[in-house]
Formats: sequence, C-alpha cells, structure tokens
Amino acid sequence: MSLTESEKKLLTLIGKNPSLPRPQLQHQLKYKRATTVSRKMRDLRKSGYIKGPYYYINLNAVGKNCIHNTFAEIRFNPEQYDTVFQLITFIDCWEWIFPTIQGDTLFTFFRSNSYMHLNRLLNMLEHSRLIEYRSYSSQNRWFVGNPDFSGAIYPQVPTLSEEADVTLKYPEREHNIQWQYLDLKVMQYLQVRTCSISEMQKLEKRMHKRFWRRNKIKYSIEKIMNAGIAERKHYNISPYPRDECYVFLLVVEGDSQDVLQFVTTFGEGCRMYRTYTMCEDTGFVLCWTSPQVGPALMKHLDTLRPAIQTRCLQLKSAGHGDTLKKSFNEEHFDVEKQKWMFPFKKYEKEIEKILEKRKR
Repeated sequence: MSLTESEKKLLTLIGKNPSLPRPQLQHQLKYKRATTVSRKMRDLRKSGYIKGPYYYINLNAVGKNCIHNTFAEIRFNPEQYDTVFQLITFIDCWEWIFPTIQGDTLFTFFRSNSYMHLNRLLNMLEHSRLIEYRSYSSQNRWFVGNPDFSGAIYPQVPTLSEEADVTLKYPEREHNIQWQYLDLKVMQYLQVRTCSISEMQKLEKRMHKRFWRRNKIKYSIEKIMNAGIAERKHYNISPYPRDECYVFLLVVEGDSQDVLQFVTTFGEGCRMYRTYTMCEDTGFVLCWTSPQVGPALMKHLDTLRPAIQTRCLQLKSAGHGDTLKKSFNEEHFDVEKQKWMFPFKKYEKEIEKILEKRKR
C-alpha cells in the first residue's frame, strides 16, 4: 500500500513515542473522528508497517545466574547450507537466525548462561570442517531507532567527533523475586508478541488450549513492571512493506568510543529502521531500508577508514522461511532453583549424531 502523508506522520509519531495517547494523536494528525486513529493503526498493522508494542526484557535480572548474549557469524560452503542450518537450530538457545542472500553465512544471536559451552559446540562444527566462525559476547542492551518518514532515504555518514550518551549496561538487580512459569510466559509475549492481555489469552487458548484468567496475567505484568526488568516500550516500524525492504547488518570495529558513536547515530533521522548494540569494541547495527540504499552504502562507509572498519552483510528478510526469530525458551529456567540451566550435553549429542551420519 502507498502511504498518505497523515499515515507517514502517524508512523513517525508512534515510532518515537509509543505511549502517545489516542486523543493526542488525533489532535496532531487533525483527524475529525477519534476512531480514525484506531482504524489507521489496524490497517497499517495488516500491511506490515507496525509490529508491537514490545518490551526489552532484562533476563539477567530474572534468576540467580547471568545470561550472555552471543553473536556468531558462521561461514560455510553454500553446498552445506541445509546441514549447517539444521545443526545450528539444534543449539536451542538461539533467538534469531539471519541467513545472508549469498547463502554462505548465518548470523545468529544466542542467549545462554555459558559463552564457553556455546563456543565448544561451534568448535565441534569448525573441527569437522563444516564452518568457520567468529563469536562475540556481551550483556549489553539493544536499542531501537524507528524511521522518520519525512527524512532522507540515504543515511548520512556519522561524524565521530562527539561522545555518545548511551548507557549500555542494564542496571544491577535490586530485588529477589521468585518467578513462576506464568511470569516467564508473559515475559515472552511482552518481548516478541504482544502487550495486550486479551491477545495473550487468545493465543494461549488457540496454541496450547490453556485458559489464563485476566487477573492472573495482569498481576504477572505488574510484577514484571515493578521489578524494572521490562525496559523501553517500543514499536517496530517498517520503513516500507516488509517484503520490499533491503535488510543488512553492519559489523563495526575500531576504537570503542568511535564505534559507539557510529552505531548510535547511523541512520538517525532517515526513513530507516535500525536496532543496535555493542560487544566490547564491536558494534552491530541491523537495518531495514529501501533497496536504493544498498549499492551506494559501502562507498559512503569507506570514508570512515581507518578510524573504524565496517562490514556489510545483506540478509534475507523475514519473508523467507529460513529467517527465524523467537523468544527465550522458558524450559531453560528452573523455577525451583530460580536459575537458568541449558542442556548443552543434549545439544552436543544431537550434533554428534548428524556429524557421524555425514562420515558414513
């Protein structure tokens, strides 16, 4: 669908402030009827422009042990694509898997309690000569920058002269809450599905034949919010219809302050969706934008050398069946011990079975 000027303004407004009340949106957009905002939002959801709202969940504040974010850039012979893809999905602490257009790389985000055990599994695949990989670990936040529909299509090359004012680390846990199964399921919904209680009820009934009482869900949401672990309510706003977007990942390396300044300002004020984070001196910026941006992008980024180095991986969009995204698995949290526990031995055995079959 082509967007009207008022629809572009609506998307920009809720992208910047997801908590704007409907009467205020009606006033700013000069709609005559209050119902027009809801109708427009509904139509834009159906067209794929609006996802959410969501929250970032600080899993380090859930339970007694730490969770690590691990990013793995996994390269392989394209002829081995199906085998490698299957093996990576066996490591069931992944939360998203983005294949590149060329079919020779998977960029995967894992979340687990052991960076060492995860690397051991990837080492098994590397020693079998199936893959080569680089991994990065952190406990930093993710940040979202939604598109400005009145902005330029092409992102400006950031200047690296100013210090970025961003708090990467989550705050220290200041509570000792006992989390229950329902709390974990509600966290999953808030993270990747919906904030609506009625929608949670419908999805649980349809997918798992479970009926959750409204007051139970409401209590769990209040418990999560009061603990301060659900951060920064946000919409994911697509700059164009999702199946028409150019999707790429920038891997940015250099001095940590220069990299941080780059990832926080790249694409700012443009018609581009971006989400970014840092792992020590390496930054990651995942972007959805116009296909027009692709050919000229690296030419502009080359002007930043040698201060920082950037690599651009063009990714398959969410319309492809092998682009996967999910929330954390609640089965990895032991409610009695209040600890995250991942079955790395199980993953290892499943990988060994596939590798043995390949030898025969």
